[in-house]
Amino acid sequence: MLTGRDIIYISSIEWHFLWQPHQEIALRLARSGNRILYIENTGVRSPGLGDASRVLARLKSWSGSLRSRGVREVAPGVYVCSPLVLPPFGSGIRKFINQHLLLPLIRRAARRLGMRDVLFWTYLPTDTVLDVIRLLKTPRSATVYYCMADFPQLTPDSAQIVESEQLLVKQSDIVFANCEQISTRLSEWANRVDVFPPGVDLAAFPPPETQPVHNVFIPIQDGSDELSSLPRPIIGYVGGLHRHVDFDLLAQMAEARPDWSWVFVGPFQTSVEKLEGYKNIHLMGPKPHETLSEHLRSFDVCIVPYLKSAYTDTVVPVKINEYLAAGKPVVSTDIPTVRKFNELHRVLITSDNNRDDFLQGIEEALLLPNDKATLARRRAVAALCDWSVQLEAMSELIESKLQR
Repeated sequence: MLTGRDIIYISSIEWHFLWQPHQEIALRLARSGNRILYIENTGVRSPGLGDASRVLARLKSWSGSLRSRGVREVAPGVYVCSPLVLPPFGSGIRKFINQHLLLPLIRRAARRLGMRDVLFWTYLPTDTVLDVIRLLKTPRSATVYYCMADFPQLTPDSAQIVESEQLLVKQSDIVFANCEQISTRLSEWANRVDVFPPGVDLAAFPPPETQPVHNVFIPIQDGSDELSSLPRPIIGYVGGLHRHVDFDLLAQMAEARPDWSWVFVGPFQTSVEKLEGYKNIHLMGPKPHETLSEHLRSFDVCIVPYLKSAYTDTVVPVKINEYLAAGKPVVSTDIPTVRKFNELHRVLITSDNNRDDFLQGIEEALLLPNDKATLARRRAVAALCDWSVQLEAMSELIESKLQR
């Protein structure tokens, strides 16, 4: 594992947001003896009225860190900075304010921590990020860009973000992508792009306890107390309820199967009104990441009901390996990355965004065996993306580059 480095870690999400690879990797790097200055999301577009709560949360985080001189330690070796910056791709005046007044506060935070010759690890490809790197880079610095989203699909400034991403890729020493599609796009500007899909902390999902029934080991349902009284089967989803979720599909299925329990664990990132008013839909809201395995144990089938779009063409759902690590059957809409995953492993059921097709997939999943071999097979597939394996491979590439 990479160790002994000072890392400016430019995230695309806040530290206390839904647990994602961003926090997982930062924490593991810190545990390996690196110091992390975790820069919370600086955005890829100008905020709108719907972002008011996020803006207020950032102001609260920033003001709360003033007593600790701009950073707060959230774990040993992980220091979070909540910078106040103007949105990217703005006017010359906006860029001037960022470059000369706001971004230097990040440099000040790094200096207070005694950081030297930093390694930049960024998930964002904006002009703001390029300015941060220019501000802090030394001849012994290096840059890692880990692209986990098709950013031109996320902002009205698509031409500008393509331009800044091209500059970032060309000046990066290491480029990672979450899937082959993004790797192909970035390879236009880089000699090498390594694919690392989102991993899973296998240890956080202990194998379900089993009991023998007629010489077959059946998992014991001992999940969340909150869900223990719900009618079965329980069809479960964990993760953010965002605009890429097919809410129409979910509402249609809940209406068609009123005797089933439909459980959603995760924050509301867009309106969920289409799921409200159903007695068999249970919106649990966000739960601590450490309780995730407990909720998963209560599910009979886990689902990934994503819309098909240009953006979801490159989405690699983190939750799939978490579901498999918990030993659960999975039904997903057949977005390209899921389809390719299933061609390799044959461990999921995929469906069109159609009520009857998806329900048929769930019914097939309910009939799948739950014996010890089946559970072990699902966990074995998840183990291929265990974060300990992923990060060792990433670290080896970074260390090789640093030595050269």
